[in-house]
Amino acid sequence: MNDDEISNGESSGGSVAVPGEGSRLAGSLDEYIDSLIADTEWTTDYEREILERAKANGGVSVTDYEQTWSRYKQCMLDKGYKEIILIKYPNGLYHEAPYQEGTTRQMAKHDKDMQTCMADVGAVAQVYQMQIGNPTLFSNKNEAIVDCFRRNNLVPLTYTAQQYAQERAEGEYTIDRQDMEIRGCEVANDLFASYVDDPVEQLW
Repeated sequence: MNDDEISNGESSGGSVAVPGEGSRLAGSLDEYIDSLIADTEWTTDYEREILERAKANGGVSVTDYEQTWSRYKQCMLDKGYKEIILIKYPNGLYHEAPYQEGTTRQMAKHDKDMQTCMADVGAVAQVYQMQIGNPTLFSNKNEAIVDCFRRNNLVPLTYTAQQYAQERAEGEYTIDRQDMEIRGCEVANDLFASYVDDPVEQLW
């Protein structure tokens, strides 16, 4: 299982800390969008146009989000890959499926191609994910994920970010991490795990 682990900080007294709990990435979604628009190193002209529109409309639209991922998929197919599978979660978010690894040369080309094709995705996806999975703009991802769980009635209100962080640290969960709604909240906050039943891309 691939799991893009989130740092949980040092454990203390048998419980896992949630550093920065309660702090925010920005004062508002508009403020966060402004910071991305201003980031000329990372945000592309394509993304900037969408983000300007998002500011005027209160967020990135479903159409712009879907189109952005569609462009990524086509970009990769145009580079000769046999298939690109985008897993769609119940909350409308996408994440690319895991892939069957190729030769060293194939993997080097794939990494370069993926970086090129993903260039127009990052900022748009980040804002859309935040709208869906972290509208309060929590800076701590454990807190953001659990807030998403709660808002979607996936856990009791007594379930805490500390509990989730502890369960992740120990690898034993009281939630069903394979549930697609649970996974949707995690993917919305940049945590992706793959499971045996997931599709696997055959790129070559």
